[in-house]
Amino acid sequence: MRNPLVGIRGRVTFTVLAVTAALYSLLGTIGFVQIADSGRDAIRERIAEVLDDLDAAARSGSGTVSLSTADGVDARVVDATVAVAPPASDELQVERPSEIGGRAVVLVGTSSQARLTDSLRSLYRGLWIAIPLAAIVSALMAGLATRRALRPVGAITDLAATIGGTGDGSGAGGSATRAGARVPVPDTGDEIQRLAVTVNEMLDRIEAGRAAQRQFTSDAAHELRTPLMALQGELELVGNHGASVDDELLARLDALCHRLGDRIDDLVLLSTLDEQRPLALAPESLLSIVRDEAATVAPAAVVDGDDHSVALDRALVARAARNLLANARRHAAGEVHATVEADRERLWLLVDDDGPGVDPASGDDVFRRFSRLDEARSSDRGGAGLGLAIVASVAASHDGGVALARSPLGGARLSLWLPMPAADVRQHGGD
Repeated sequence: MRNPLVGIRGRVTFTVLAVTAALYSLLGTIGFVQIADSGRDAIRERIAEVLDDLDAAARSGSGTVSLSTADGVDARVVDATVAVAPPASDELQVERPSEIGGRAVVLVGTSSQARLTDSLRSLYRGLWIAIPLAAIVSALMAGLATRRALRPVGAITDLAATIGGTGDGSGAGGSATRAGARVPVPDTGDEIQRLAVTVNEMLDRIEAGRAAQRQFTSDAAHELRTPLMALQGELELVGNHGASVDDELLARLDALCHRLGDRIDDLVLLSTLDEQRPLALAPESLLSIVRDEAATVAPAAVVDGDDHSVALDRALVARAARNLLANARRHAAGEVHATVEADRERLWLLVDDDGPGVDPASGDDVFRRFSRLDEARSSDRGGAGLGLAIVASVAASHDGGVALARSPLGGARLSLWLPMPAADVRQHGGD
């Protein structure tokens, strides 16, 4: 069981308790002093009234030299030459000089403060009870309010504790049960609501990432299993059925090994790009890279365009250009054309072919991992659907992107773009 006096709730409760106790104590002290002062002022005013009565009686010639009231006020006339005795500790005394019958006198009035003192003592005891009670009630209310406000945070904590859990899905720790769980979003419009929304968005991304990882693992296993099964079949023909080991068999085995090696290289490269390792960036001419890669594709592609240098990882961009050119060559009826051109903010590599083309609406799917194009372009001659995915990952690693459009040659135009340096953007914009 959680201790309610620990964590944020405990700190808020303790802080409110301390602050309210100090505040109520200060207010109580101020109120106590004001009540005491007002009580003494009221006694002085009463003594002054009695002194007025005594002064009037003494001036009337009746011979009155003292006066006492039912409420405990005693007044007397004292000769000015006589020292007035000080009041007792629990009395309040007021002295007023006057002149009666041509003789200087002092009117002295005293009154007991016992009732005021008793009242102040009762008030003091009441404050000692009321202030702690008020502070405790305030702290409890603050604790309850904090608990209610932080309830979504507790739900977030409980849900976060289940992420990555294992189980059969029947218990709270089962990942199958919690896969689609989301934090309730309070309609408060405050930081707690934003936190709940952000956590739910994070859980959506985690779930999407897990689904993509499972799909990627399944597709990768399938792509690796295919050449392995073909190798196993060839070897079984030799071992179990006595097939001859000739140059044709060795060529087939070599091709299968190369195919398997290519799949592994592609997967390793994609994994490296996913880890977002630092790139070996240096100013390079994209046009020069494309021309070098076009020479490796037979028949060679036609390459032209603008010669701009941008900061890039030459090995990765060369691999992306090679994949674009190889994809276009596989599907072209005859002509493949690569163009490097710049606009206001981007440097583009446009690769066109005159093949059957691709519906531009499927642009996102074309660059998805293990994706196959439509039927007209699906005879991939052993392609695994990783080449264009590598192009997209290389572009993203350079803060660039990819695009699909119809080619002026009649087939598909697959493009890669990289951000232009700021200086080149200004120069291009001024041309």
